[in-house]
Amino acid sequence: IIKSASIIGLATILLGMLCLVLDLTNPLYFWRILVYYNPTSVMSIGVMLLLFYIPLVAVLMVMSFADTFSKWPLLGWVKPVCDQLEKFRVWINAIVMVLAIAICAYTGFLISALIRFPLINTAVLPALFVASGISAGMAATKILAACCFGAHEEDPDMHAMHQAEWPVMATEAFCLFMIAIALLSGNESAQTCLQCFHGRHLGSRLLGRCRRYRFRHSADRFDYCW
Repeated sequence: IIKSASIIGLATILLGMLCLVLDLTNPLYFWRILVYYNPTSVMSIGVMLLLFYIPLVAVLMVMSFADTFSKWPLLGWVKPVCDQLEKFRVWINAIVMVLAIAICAYTGFLISALIRFPLINTAVLPALFVASGISAGMAATKILAACCFGAHEEDPDMHAMHQAEWPVMATEAFCLFMIAIALLSGNESAQTCLQCFHGRHLGSRLLGRCRRYRFRHSADRFDYCW
C-alpha cells in the first residue's frame, strides 16, 4: 500500500502540473509564478504548497523503494540516506497528508472563484474536491497495490482502506446534494444551469457542440458550452 500510494501521489501531481503548464497562454513563462509571489492570491498560496508537497512525496517514494534503488549501480548511497530519514517518516507522512488536503482544497477555492459558472461558483466545491481526491486516491492505490504488488483484499491495509471508502463516498454524495440544492434555490442563472442536467440538454451542450469547436484554452471551451 505504501509503495503504491507514493507512486500514485507523485505521478498524479506531476501529471497535473504538466497539464496546468500546457494550458497556459505562454507555457514557457510558467517559472514566473515560482519567483513572484502574492500572499493574497490563491494561486500563489497553491504554488507554495506544491513546492513543499512535490519534493516530500518524491522523498517518500524513494524511501519506499530504497531496497530496490540500492541494487542499482551508482545508487548504493540511497539506502543509508533513507535509513537516516526513517526516524522522521511519521512527521513526513503527516506533513504530506496535510499538504495533500490543502492542495485539494486550494484547487476547489481557485475554481469556485469563477463567478460566471453557477455550477462551480459555490463554497461547497473545496470540500467536494477534498472528498473526491481522497476517494479517487484510495481507489487508484488499491488497484495499483493489487495489480503490481500482490496485495489481497484480506490484507489489513486493504481492509482499512475499504472501510474508509464508505464515509468518504457519503461525504461526496452530501456535497453533491448541497450543490444541487444551492442551484435549485439560487437565482435564475443557477436554475438554468440545473436545467441543463435534465433531458437532452447535457449531452447536446457538452458533447455535441464541444466536438465541433476547438479553442486554445479549456476555460474558453467550458465557457462556450455553458
